[in-house]
Amino acid sequence: MSIVIQKFGGTSLRNLNNQSDFLKQVKKEVQTGSNIVVVVSAMGRSGDPYATDTLISQLENINTAINPKKKDLIMSVGETISAVLVSHLLENEGLPSEALTGFQAGIITDDTFNSSKIIEIDTNKIQRYLNENKIVVVAGFQGATENLEITTLGRGGSDTTAVALGGYLNAERVDIFTDVPGVAVTDPRLVPNARYIKKISYDDVYRLAINGATVIHPNAVLLGKQYNVPIRVLSTFANDPGTLISNDTSNLKIIGFGIKKQEENSIISFIFNGNYRDQIKKELDEFLSKEKDHPIDIEYFNDKVSIVVKNEMLAEFLQRLYSNFIQ
Repeated sequence: MSIVIQKFGGTSLRNLNNQSDFLKQVKKEVQTGSNIVVVVSAMGRSGDPYATDTLISQLENINTAINPKKKDLIMSVGETISAVLVSHLLENEGLPSEALTGFQAGIITDDTFNSSKIIEIDTNKIQRYLNENKIVVVAGFQGATENLEITTLGRGGSDTTAVALGGYLNAERVDIFTDVPGVAVTDPRLVPNARYIKKISYDDVYRLAINGATVIHPNAVLLGKQYNVPIRVLSTFANDPGTLISNDTSNLKIIGFGIKKQEENSIISFIFNGNYRDQIKKELDEFLSKEKDHPIDIEYFNDKVSIVVKNEMLAEFLQRLYSNFIQ
């Protein structure tokens, strides 16, 4: 029987009850007959009771100089609470389930507290529960050293947990559920009509991720490529197919626009297929020649252009860039 990993982010787990959208997604996968491992983030966003930033603030209220080991211990609490509540809810819905911390799930890391790397995963316990036809709910973002010190994997670490488990369990695929319906060409908060990509290669989505796209963590993409496990990014709250990330290469001319905001300026990374570099440069030069608000700086590379603009002109400039090159 095939294994599917379902990872749910914090916004997908707000207000857990028997009408929760995440529950509908789990039940839909149950109907396919797959064995399911659910990986969960801490519930909500900063300000919510068990969100990671809220937990960190409890330490900062005492002193902002925090021992990294203690910081990891408190940061791991949010995901542990999510795992227990989700597993309890599944049981209440008649779906046998087991909740595991990262360590209980066999995730062993190095001792770089606050940004640890996974060394290995002993999947025996997970596999045993799957063989008992149980849904295994794993607290994402965390593991433990060989000396049993609790560690966390850095921001976006639940994505890393999910894909690493997918690799070690030889999963059919990993589904990353978020509050957006896939990987967009650019940030839909800045360009509301931004197109979502149906399928994309590991390499191309990695380039978007390291240049500011936040929908999936770069480390998770690298693990997906390493283990050749397909990843889908899709919405918890819709039935859209989302974006499929795999080894399949596409013939996309333009991959998208990554955004990195700084104090006063933003860097737009215009990412494209390097085979089109000369054509893109010519078209971009023509576009910029008509712009009344010229960027602060432009730097050309083989497969991207870095464009620096003032923060106050970012959204408007990006919309025009998108309209000119994507639509």
